[in-house]
Amino acid sequence: SKYLVPRFEMATKSPVDVPIVAAKDAIAHHMRWRIALQLAVTMREPLSPSATSAIQHLEECSIGKWLVSRHTLDVRNTPEYRDLVARHEEFHRVMTKIAFAINHGDYEAAGHALAPDSSFRKASQAISSAIMALDRVQQIAIAS
Repeated sequence: SKYLVPRFEMATKSPVDVPIVAAKDAIAHHMRWRIALQLAVTMREPLSPSATSAIQHLEECSIGKWLVSRHTLDVRNTPEYRDLVARHEEFHRVMTKIAFAINHGDYEAAGHALAPDSSFRKASQAISSAIMALDRVQQIAIAS
């Protein structure tokens, strides 16, 4: 069990630091958030300050940084981009509630909030779909 803490710390920090260049990279980043939250609940450990801050501030997470980076300049006028921005905001709203519960020791509530039929899962599926939709548009933009 002494090895779980460093891996957990890594899992809670990595979503903040992963650089995103293309939409497909955002899927991996998104999955890291899901894993970090689930690990925090399972291990009954609070999230790191950097992870908590990135959850509370959209512009601090890798997806938020990518959405306003030069990598998305060619797709910002698309409905897919606007949809992803909205889904990203919603995902952060849901994650903020879960992070609050985790960081205040209410692991049972956080666990319920991560359940398969939860708002979190719906927001997670919506952002994943929006990322994939933007990826199709971005590939076309890169190819042209």
